[in-house]
Amino acid sequence: MNDSAPFEPFPHYVDARKVFSQKGNFSGELGKEKFDRLPSLLVEGVFSVNAELRFSIGDRGRRMIEGNVDAQVSVACQRCLKPLELTLADDIRLALVQDEEAAEKLDNGIDPWIEAEYRLNPAQIVEEQLLLSMPLAAYHDEKECQIELPAPRANGALAAKQDPSPFAILKELKK
Repeated sequence: MNDSAPFEPFPHYVDARKVFSQKGNFSGELGKEKFDRLPSLLVEGVFSVNAELRFSIGDRGRRMIEGNVDAQVSVACQRCLKPLELTLADDIRLALVQDEEAAEKLDNGIDPWIEAEYRLNPAQIVEEQLLLSMPLAAYHDEKECQIELPAPRANGALAAKQDPSPFAILKELKK
């Protein structure tokens, strides 16, 4: 028997005092306008974010936020600076806590969501999970990247044109 509420579209805000006891469930696609920080990391191109959040009161009276997020986004390749499509996916398992002290008491596998306000923004939770799932440096495979890298030399060092040593130039000037 499933006693959870049916899934609803994402609201702008939810009341943290009610959403957990009412077992709120939100699901759907989120547009760029719902996010504050994520769009600044993206380039023009693919943008699709689908998420599902379930709010409940778990064991020990914990207010739990569980769900998942899947996204297709375009970022700049760190090698060639051309658009690179990334697939981001993350499972969400958070406990709403009011301070760092309560966060330290959580079991392994449960991440804290520190919020002292009564208003929760579900899109902000999704955005944070997406930011955490992004790679530190995103780049194409070497074969796909549109940049010409110097060829390696036999000893493993990169081939570089032989510029005269600055000391050799000084030696010539001293003559």
